[in-house]
Amino acid sequence: MADPAGLPGAPAAGGAPPEADARPMFRNAYALMLSTGVSAALGLGFWVVAARHYTEEAVGQGSAAIAAMRLLASITATTMIGAVVRYVPRAGRGTAALVWRVYGLSSVVVCAASLVFLATLHRWGDSYAPLGGPLPGLVFTAACVAWAVLTLQEGVLTGLRRAFWVPVGNTVFSLAKLVLLAVLAAALPVLGVFVSWAAAIALSLLPLGWLVFRRLIPRQAAQQREHPPLRYADVGRFMAGDSAGSLFSLAMINLLPVMVAVRFDAAHNAFFYAAYTVGGTMEFMAINMASSLTAHASYEPGALAAGVRGALRRMAVLLVPAVAVIVAFAPLVLAPFGTAYASHGTTVLRLLALATLPRVLVELYLGILRVQGRTALLALFQAAMCLITLGGSAALMPPLGITGAGVAVLAAVTLVGAATTPGVTRTLRAGPQGAA
Repeated sequence: MADPAGLPGAPAAGGAPPEADARPMFRNAYALMLSTGVSAALGLGFWVVAARHYTEEAVGQGSAAIAAMRLLASITATTMIGAVVRYVPRAGRGTAALVWRVYGLSSVVVCAASLVFLATLHRWGDSYAPLGGPLPGLVFTAACVAWAVLTLQEGVLTGLRRAFWVPVGNTVFSLAKLVLLAVLAAALPVLGVFVSWAAAIALSLLPLGWLVFRRLIPRQAAQQREHPPLRYADVGRFMAGDSAGSLFSLAMINLLPVMVAVRFDAAHNAFFYAAYTVGGTMEFMAINMASSLTAHASYEPGALAAGVRGALRRMAVLLVPAVAVIVAFAPLVLAPFGTAYASHGTTVLRLLALATLPRVLVELYLGILRVQGRTALLALFQAAMCLITLGGSAALMPPLGITGAGVAVLAAVTLVGAATTPGVTRTLRAGPQGAA
């Protein structure tokens, strides 16, 4: 771990940081969780409206296109967001240049990946057939690039410790896509699900982008005028390990629904995606807490142990009751989608909900490793979780159907969560610097 001596906010050796030191982290985390909750509630409404106004095949094709878009966008968004959250808090006068470089590199890579995907569209199954043709392909590529930048922008806001703007942007996005979904049902009975999602991205991305570059970044640059310039060699070394691990995380989160879309018909893909969307909401609560931990402890390294301790308490209070409710009432949660969704997706939803509990330990330890710069170990844990999830799904889906994917996710997260527990414990015992 880099020596935090001399950084603002680092406590004197031997002195435990007060709990108050971690309060900005929790404000950031609560804002991100609020964003997740708003997105989940309105997202649930989105898929309920889709299920009511579109055929099961159209919902399956739309969800497949959205899954592919998120997968391609995450090639850069997932691999770069760790570095964004880690270095934006202390980039000083170089913050704007860092963010523009990240956005530009992301856009070029995602555009190229989207073109490759569209050129090989015939290999990905019938669910992706509506994306064929110049106009659908152009819309798809633009959506992939915009989604990547939108995701990175949330990381920038987290790094600036202004994450309370994230739920504002996500609320605008979620409401817009819901309205567009209903409006486009008659005009675009097949592509309406995807187009409504894609068109709504700009309504969140552009206003928040103006806020970031015209207000928030200049304010941070003014406050950190005396900070030494950012060394891109340090960023590059960090990204070498973090990006490798993030690619495995990308595959685990985004490739799994693509595997389901390829293996099963559009209707069963719709059943899985509904459960995956609801179950993934609680998972992102843990990811958001870990992201806030990284940003805060990068700015104030002495607060790492206090931040982890508080994060564990808050996650227990929030997630344990939520998981219990989901497991007990899973059929009712899926009932608004329709009888078929509740019948086929209940077991998958229960398994994914249970997986969020060990996921808390995993994500917090990954946040600890990012603060400490131990990205090789981070990549190892993410690789293990990915390989167990995807390999287990490939083995279990033939005999168990879509339920096999849920079993594989729970098994992978539980095993890796057990392996990360000693590292979290060492951080809590290490005192103010949180060295593991």
